[in-house]
Amino acid sequence: MSDRYDVAARLAEGEPAAARIQTYVQACHSLGYQQPELTAHASQVGDWYGTEVGLDLRVLDADVAELRAAATAIDEALWVQRTQVTELAAAWRGSGAESATRFLQRHCDLAEEVAGHVRAAAEQCATLRDDLWQAIDGKVATTVAIDERHSAQRSTWLAAARAVTTGGGERSTAELVVQREVMPFVDNDIRNDWLAAMSAANASVAASYDDAIHALASTRDVRFDIPDDLGPRWQPDERPTPPAAPVMSLPASPSPTIPAAAPAAPQPTPEAPQQLPADDPDPLPPAPTSPLGDAAGLSSGAGGLGGLGGMTGGLGGIVGSIVDGIGSLLGLLAGGSDESLGDDPVDLDDDDPLLDDVDEPDDAGLEPVALDENVVPEAPAVECPPLPANAVAEPAAQPVDPPPPDAPPADPPPAAEPAADGSTPCEIAEDQLPQAGQ
Repeated sequence: MSDRYDVAARLAEGEPAAARIQTYVQACHSLGYQQPELTAHASQVGDWYGTEVGLDLRVLDADVAELRAAATAIDEALWVQRTQVTELAAAWRGSGAESATRFLQRHCDLAEEVAGHVRAAAEQCATLRDDLWQAIDGKVATTVAIDERHSAQRSTWLAAARAVTTGGGERSTAELVVQREVMPFVDNDIRNDWLAAMSAANASVAASYDDAIHALASTRDVRFDIPDDLGPRWQPDERPTPPAAPVMSLPASPSPTIPAAAPAAPQPTPEAPQQLPADDPDPLPPAPTSPLGDAAGLSSGAGGLGGLGGMTGGLGGIVGSIVDGIGSLLGLLAGGSDESLGDDPVDLDDDDPLLDDVDEPDDAGLEPVALDENVVPEAPAVECPPLPANAVAEPAAQPVDPPPPDAPPADPPPAAEPAADGSTPCEIAEDQLPQAGQ
């Protein structure tokens, strides 16, 4: 005999009887017997019998024990609470005490209701456990009992049923045994008694589950009252932090920063080249008739030497270029000193070191130069306008950038000796011609 609530062991006790019943039904079906609830497929008898395979009523029995223990604990806590209510009523009087007592009494009543629900759940689970066990035990008992009804003919019927289903032995004799003895047993005992018992057991199991679920789900919800002033309040989950030690204030150090990209160095602006005076300066106002009235006369006299370009030979062309450069330079010097020397005459001291360095022309080594008759007469000397006073501070000769390619610069000639003896500009230029080729 299996232990109580051991479903697997109890079903195993009736499996041999269920297997024999399946053999009888299959043999009858081979000979034309039809019963939808028995012959739909080869293992239909086993399906009826094994609907509760895998059910473990021992787990449900343990749940019943846990619920009963919980109900007992609730009863004990409720007894302690009721005792406290009695002590509170004896120690505290007044309207506040009455309100607190009524509140605690309601709390005890609700706790008692909860305890009743727990006990009811325990009882429902116990009822379900017992009903399931009873249904399973009844299935096994019914199967074994029906199989035992014809235990004397069991060996003969099994041999005939196997012969019909497998085709071994004397089939004709086996068919007669199945048709005359086994088929009436299947149609009466199995179809009526056994099938009805299996259907009733399965319906009982389903009804037991429904009753337990309905009983547990139909209980009233219980809510405990919480006074507003005494109710739990939400507190932020913050851990107390120890007070920070005083920190000495230190001068704030500059925070590290990423240096900005250094701006690109400005491109040097090329200086505009200083323009040399044009070869053909603007016409100047007429100069005084005196050949050596001031230094401006040198410019006009030198400018008139441009006619020397008509001289024959290569020396004439070179002399013309040099004379033009000398004329331009002397014009600048004369123009810069015109304003400063306009009021006071230039003191041409013989002791000036700049004048001492100039070599005296050697008239003995000069040869007379034949002038062309077609030379244009000398133009009258013109006087340059005075320049501003600050022009005196400018150096006499500043280094200049190379002129454009079309006017190559010429080396500046040495400073000319002032015409102290009254020589004309043409005579001065004629004296300098021998030195131009050196």
